[in-house]
Amino acid sequence: MSDMAHTHDEVIQASWHRCRSFGLTPKSSPEIIQLNRGDWQDAKARANDLIATTQEQVLPYYENILVNSNSLVLLADHEGTLLSQWGRPGFVGQMDKHLFENGTSWQEKYNGTNAVGTAIQTGESVVVGRDEHFLIANRYMTASAAPIYNSDRRLVGVLNISSDAYLPTSHVNGMVKVMTQAVENQLIIATYRQHNHMLIFNTSSDNLDSQWAGMLVFNDEGMIIAANRRADLLVGQALRGLSIDLVTGISALHLSVHPENQTLSFIGLPKYRLFATVKHPQVAHIPRVTTPAAFSHTKLNVAASSPASKAPSSTSARILPMLDLGDGKMHRAIRQAQSVVNSDIPLVIQGETGVGKEVFAQAVHATSERASENLVAVNCAAIPAELVESELFGYVKGAFTGASAKGSLGYIRQADGGTLFLDEIGDMPLHVQARLLRVLQEKSVTPLGSTDSYPVDFRIVCATHQSLRDAVASKQFRDDLYYRVNGLTLFLPSLRERTDLRELVAELLMSLSDQGASPMISDDVMSLFQAHPWPGNIRQLVNVLRVALALSDGDVITRHHLSDDFFLDLQSNERTFAEIATIDKAERKAVIHNDESTDSLGNDVVKPLSSQYSPQPVIPSRWQDTLPALFHSTEGNISKIAQITGVSRNTVYKRLRQLGLK
Repeated sequence: MSDMAHTHDEVIQASWHRCRSFGLTPKSSPEIIQLNRGDWQDAKARANDLIATTQEQVLPYYENILVNSNSLVLLADHEGTLLSQWGRPGFVGQMDKHLFENGTSWQEKYNGTNAVGTAIQTGESVVVGRDEHFLIANRYMTASAAPIYNSDRRLVGVLNISSDAYLPTSHVNGMVKVMTQAVENQLIIATYRQHNHMLIFNTSSDNLDSQWAGMLVFNDEGMIIAANRRADLLVGQALRGLSIDLVTGISALHLSVHPENQTLSFIGLPKYRLFATVKHPQVAHIPRVTTPAAFSHTKLNVAASSPASKAPSSTSARILPMLDLGDGKMHRAIRQAQSVVNSDIPLVIQGETGVGKEVFAQAVHATSERASENLVAVNCAAIPAELVESELFGYVKGAFTGASAKGSLGYIRQADGGTLFLDEIGDMPLHVQARLLRVLQEKSVTPLGSTDSYPVDFRIVCATHQSLRDAVASKQFRDDLYYRVNGLTLFLPSLRERTDLRELVAELLMSLSDQGASPMISDDVMSLFQAHPWPGNIRQLVNVLRVALALSDGDVITRHHLSDDFFLDLQSNERTFAEIATIDKAERKAVIHNDESTDSLGNDVVKPLSSQYSPQPVIPSRWQDTLPALFHSTEGNISKIAQITGVSRNTVYKRLRQLGLK
């Protein structure tokens, strides 16, 4: 790892330096170094699981690599010895046939700079272009390779794609990374799934079925015994050896009994919310590990397991007025959207994760004159950066390794006549932003591998959980694209800010229930909902209601039907509100008093604050946020609430009625 470089050019330069130190010159011929029969059989036996996993669990999902392109897939062990190969491209015939035989070494000291040997040296994925091969004899092909690590983080092999075509190297490298991650995941599954618990997690509940999801394994004692590299990246440190409750904030006991088909969320060690599903041990003997549901969609053509989707037809999608349930901030966003719904003014929908940005975009589309055409929704954060360009703009037959034999229309052309919804646009790579800007300016799109442009007419709606202004300031988002897509920004409130929670819960219960009528929910549970911080917003509320409906089995939903995860968030929130009781009385009054000095009866009111006094802000500082928690913690004692907040009982009653608590 001492030779690891930080940029592509540094990787190639360091490799060429090593080649010269080996005594090679560019005119040297590749040296055919092969294992004898006995050593080859030993190497094959050691790598048997790796070969079987790649060939039987991963490669079948990538067969279009071989069918639709002149490419060769190579699998080598940790020493660079070829273990297996798939595909018979014509360029193999240009070289000594022994170079591609199993048992042949592709170390740099024998074959110069090459994807397999250089990936072993650096321990990272690498792309080697035609002229970047040190040996002139190898400059007939382009290759991408990535190392494969087992559950112990030990290098066990390298996966490589080689071709003699001029291909977009970033795309090929992205596909190699996808395949390598899939192999590593399957190795973990094969080793641990039968007798241990697994937690699969990601930044959104929408991409838990991606091979890019984090995966960790924990035993009955709650010790994490294995994790993939993505899991370490998401949490920010190596996970092996840590306890599961430290990482997630949830006990191993609770996770071990959590239903497999129900999403949960946690904050824990990462200090930001992640979403997860649990896989429990497969105690029964099975002859071969099968691909679990979480990875059964893994395909090279991302559109097959696409982070893009078409919205329901206008007859089933809700229109904007149907989203107006009484909250002031939602009403303002809806009214603004309706005023421009049939214009070409681009929209940016901003709000926390889970507030319903895609549902709002669907409503904009369903309300517009474009409702009879497609709404194509693309999650920019769910597509690997190397693949975004081809998925958005499309490609022609043979444009790159793995391209569909029929080519791909691309999401932008699929949205022609309708609406293109780009979710999490802030995560779009900069080079793709440049191409998107050109499409928006010219109203035409050129697929990869083509010189022909196709006119497109679509309404663009974008969404983000982050501030695009801040992203522009930090050079993470192009300012020219920002001003092109930011015609009108709509801000959706978080669930904890909304004043229409009761109406929203009733509507969600109706849509989630199969009984034809809205299930009953107890006042106690509604009070808990009012006091909850809802860090996962509406998405979290939907999951809580799904669990409650399943556990209540048609009866009235009570607190006994709520998940433990729900109460963990609630307890954290109550600790925050407990601190409010200790602050200065004037500050406590500012939280709820809302500048009212008298009630309708003109008595029992604390005098208004002096204009000279400016209390420090209290978090949360809105009475809509604090009052439900106080109502719950005091068990509805109006006098106690009035005493804590420093306002009259009449004002407390008034606010409770506004929140539907009285």
